[in-house]
Amino acid sequence: MHKHGRQLISPRTFSALCLSVALLGDFCMRPVQAVELATPAPAIALPQLQSDQQVTLASLRGKVVLVDFWASWCGPCVESLPQYQKLRDEFAREDFEVLAVNLDEDKGDALAFLKRFPLKFLLVRDAEGVVATAYALKGMPSSYLIDRAGVLRSHHVGFKLQDLAPLRSKIQELVAEKPVVQPTITQQAPAEKQHAH
Repeated sequence: MHKHGRQLISPRTFSALCLSVALLGDFCMRPVQAVELATPAPAIALPQLQSDQQVTLASLRGKVVLVDFWASWCGPCVESLPQYQKLRDEFAREDFEVLAVNLDEDKGDALAFLKRFPLKFLLVRDAEGVVATAYALKGMPSSYLIDRAGVLRSHHVGFKLQDLAPLRSKIQELVAEKPVVQPTITQQAPAEKQHAH
């Protein structure tokens, strides 16, 4: 579409462009509430990129999960995603999973990217950017490390190879933690324990 000789772009394309330059400043980002560490990670329920089968973050409870937001036009993603595949392979027996959230407006662009860089971990599509907004995305790529109980433990924007060592250490720390056992209705309530003494 053209108006007064200028080419207009769709709102989603503009949002994508904003994300790509957000590392230079937050001037083009709409206001969103920051996601805080040590709080429950926002819910994710999205279709798989290659099959449209629904995937939820809740279904991965009990595992350490690296949620990564990416797009085919994101330069650093070309480096980060293959490295995350290596981490996934390295911790394959340690209850660790990667959940990669694609933000491409055109699904075909994402699928073409995967032909160049085959990935075996979970890939879902957030075409409308709903989950990206819930996670208060500030730049691309953005990764969020979530523990077995579904709590957000770390957050990182961008990617460089030197980021891998601290990420690996954090993953090792989290997979070593024992899952938190939630109280059941058969367990004695705190008030009952006090009366028992």
